[in-house]
Amino acid sequence: MRRVKLISAVVFLWLIFTSFYAYHYVVRILALPEEYDAYARNWQFQLLAFSIVRLPYLLLLLVVAISAVFLLTRKES
Repeated sequence: MRRVKLISAVVFLWLIFTSFYAYHYVVRILALPEEYDAYARNWQFQLLAFSIVRLPYLLLLLVVAISAVFLLTRKES
């Protein structure tokens, strides 16, 4: 039961961190001067770019964190 709670906490914290990171990513990009195409100056496009460029690394980080929880909470033989 302890392992389930820890994994739930890790996933919850990962979701919070990823949400804030995505928000900061989009706001930062949209705050840049208008030097590029207009289609790139909206939330949908920037969230798509975030999900293609940054989200795979964040998912890998989540897998590593969950693996660490499994390794640290395994029963000693």
